[in-house]
Amino acid sequence: MESERDLTKAMQAELKHHGITGSYSDYEARKDNLIKINDGFHQLLDFIPDFIMIDLLKEYEFDLGYYKNMDEFADGILGYAHGNVQIMRKVARHFFVFNPSIGEFELDEDFKDYSSTQLDKMAKWTKQELLNADINPYMTVYEIDAKVRENGLKKSIRVTDSEARILNAYRIADDDIKAKIKKLLELS
Repeated sequence: MESERDLTKAMQAELKHHGITGSYSDYEARKDNLIKINDGFHQLLDFIPDFIMIDLLKEYEFDLGYYKNMDEFADGILGYAHGNVQIMRKVARHFFVFNPSIGEFELDEDFKDYSSTQLDKMAKWTKQELLNADINPYMTVYEIDAKVRENGLKKSIRVTDSEARILNAYRIADDDIKAKIKKLLELS
């Protein structure tokens, strides 16, 4: 799985690739939208598109006004503590994809019905692992974890250290030795 830093760099590269840069007016519009939707009726996922664009576009760093960093910004604008900032970043990095037609990051269609709590906990798995596990948003996080682990175990082969040494020796053996082993084990 990619590191958080690599995922952030990939998101920034996506913005750069599409020529999207920050401006003060864009920052103000996004900040105003965050204030507007901070009415008690919106979920954490509603804040992420504007928040992540402010966070990703480094041109905003000097434009955060009297906020020194994103933690202070989120606390001052939304009343969100550091933990919420980290959840928004993690969910954005793992489950938001860039939509070039609107020039924004949006929640991946495959994960639209999941809650921010589920997505936060699911971020330890790759999207492919989650999709392969046949999970659904009605499952608890514990059920999702169990399903992904169960699916992963079916797909992997567990070998002992001695078996690993034998497999490695076979891998580096010449074709004559491999043919003899195959014949001995009746694999050919």
